[in-house]
Amino acid sequence: MKSSRNGFKVLLTTVCIILVLALITSGNKAVNGFLTGYVLTPLQRVAADVTGNAEGSVKSPGDAKELDEENKRLKEENRRLNDMLVEYYETKRENEELYKFYDIKKKNKDFTLVPSKVISRDPNENFYGFILDKGSDDGISVGDPVMTENGLAGYVSEVSFKTCKVTPLLSPDASVSAVDKRTGDEGVIAGDAEYSEQGTVLIKNISTDNTIKVGDIIVTSGYGGMYPRNIKIGTVSSLAYDYAGMPVAVVRPFEDVTKTTSAVIVVDFSGKGEINEYSGEESSKN
Repeated sequence: MKSSRNGFKVLLTTVCIILVLALITSGNKAVNGFLTGYVLTPLQRVAADVTGNAEGSVKSPGDAKELDEENKRLKEENRRLNDMLVEYYETKRENEELYKFYDIKKKNKDFTLVPSKVISRDPNENFYGFILDKGSDDGISVGDPVMTENGLAGYVSEVSFKTCKVTPLLSPDASVSAVDKRTGDEGVIAGDAEYSEQGTVLIKNISTDNTIKVGDIIVTSGYGGMYPRNIKIGTVSSLAYDYAGMPVAVVRPFEDVTKTTSAVIVVDFSGKGEINEYSGEESSKN
């Protein structure tokens, strides 16, 4: 930088000398005044300004090191704040999930619940089964009901130490004793390959003189002891007949298992494993 400034000064000095010589040799006072006032003096000022700015723009080694250290400090501070922000949002989300599950517990004091998150889905699973982040180490067993704040989602069909697989209501492997909350008509919720494409299931084994209507709410009956009583399943969307001419009801579950991100596993509840008949009067008190 120093050699460049010296070269620039030499160039300007040379130009000035040439101009002075031209003035002296010309003897023209008017030209002499013009060149001195409007050319030579401005050039000298420009030379001084450029030289001064060039010198001011050069930082000492100490200044450069200080700026580098400050830059590193700011980057580290920014990284730390981003980490804190991510942690905050994760904690906020977890608290919101726990609050929803707390409401389930408040309404069902006999339930022993294990909150969990969906960690993966099998792309080859036609009925939208999913994997939760809880397993036998957390007290999970095959057959445990799985629900969300919306209602029943399915049951645990496979368990490892740290995870479990959920078979949803849409699967033909699912079978849930159910009842129409309004009429008391009983039946069995079963997944069906045809209806699962529309996100619906069937309630079968209902009597021919049933009084089920579109819009009725279907809940678990508790019969068989696999599922607690009065867990919401869905609403009746239409009425039909199966291939044998028997009446069935098409039910749309409250929980859309294609979008489930978290759930609770019911590892224990009052009446678990007991073979008991459904009582409409008893369930209406819950």
